[in-house]
Amino acid sequence: MSKKPYSPVAGYSDLKRVESEIDKAQSVDDLRKIVVKDGPKVGYKAFCYMLGGKMTPEGMKPDEACVAAATLEQKGEAEQAMAIYKRVLDVYPDHAIAKSKVSS
Repeated sequence: MSKKPYSPVAGYSDLKRVESEIDKAQSVDDLRKIVVKDGPKVGYKAFCYMLGGKMTPEGMKPDEACVAAATLEQKGEAEQAMAIYKRVLDVYPDHAIAKSKVSS
């Protein structure tokens, strides 16, 4: 039986928002508040993966991440877009869109 890749409940933008809040947390109480507020929205497994550094939003939702990166490119924010493409490739080295953007 093949194992299906994990896909969180939330979309990329919600995952990025939660990742940002986790990064800003200064205490265990801050993290508890984020869990209570966002755990049900993004999925507790996704929350634990991000908190433990096992997975990034780009790794969980690579196609959505590439769409967000393309939007940043259109706005002239190429550096931020490239960072997203590289994070996708960290988890999915053969992701066609991210690979083409990083290699060009």
